Amino acid sequence: MEQAIRKHLDQHGVYGRTARLENVRLVAVQRPGWLQIYRFEATARVVQEEGDVPSGQFEERFLYGLVRDDGRASIQVAIFLTPEPRVELFQQWSEGLICLRGSQGLR
Repeated sequence: MEQAIRKHLDQHGVYGRTARLENVRLVAVQRPGWLQIYRFEATARVVQEEGDVPSGQFEERFLYGLVRDDGRASIQVAIFLTPEPRVELFQQWSEGLICLRGSQGLR
């Protein structure tokens, strides 16, 4: 899963290999456990075009992420700049699943 997250970050304009992944938590599961949804946050450097920033400096972004891991098929990763779209996507992906509630969930 970590490799899938880092690959997705690389494909979407940030340096995934050097990103700091935090708060990776299982937040929903479908019995018998094949389908799982994880949340995460990441701090990652943005890929800069030449001349965008002075030499030796870089811009970092804090990102909110969601992973839908279906052990039978594939892993889907989504990243957002704000937490609200992540909550909306989580509501779609977690329909009918057993969800973690309280302080360890998405809030």
